[in-house]
Amino acid sequence: MLHLITIEEGAFIDPSCTVIDPHRLTLRKGAFVGPEGLIDAGGGVEIGEAVRISYRCTIISLTHHITRSVWRRGVDGDRLRPVLIERGCWVGANVTIYPGVIVREGCVINAGSVVAKSTEAHGLYCPPYAVRIKDLEFE
Repeated sequence: MLHLITIEEGAFIDPSCTVIDPHRLTLRKGAFVGPEGLIDAGGGVEIGEAVRISYRCTIISLTHHITRSVWRRGVDGDRLRPVLIERGCWVGANVTIYPGVIVREGCVINAGSVVAKSTEAHGLYCPPYAVRIKDLEFE
């Protein structure tokens, strides 16, 4: 059975992007995903309207329990942690987004950042760990 990515009108994902569990990936209207990225959509990934994701980005939505050794050894320890990138965000090159993160509307994530926790809307986040450094204007 072939599982397809859900792609709305005007959305694009570069064919060189690797997608794990593509049936759990949704690209909203006008979203763009650049080349050579890796999206592990096992826990669910939604890329919002008019989001721009540059090249070589990694989005991870599946993780493991780390408490009991038996869970660390196998699939029984899998934890689904969906990722949501809300509308109008820009994600720079070589960004990594961890499981369970919500990148709120209108954020800019600078190249090379690691986004380990959810952001606040309309902020500029810079590396190494994406830390909000200033507010961005919005209408």
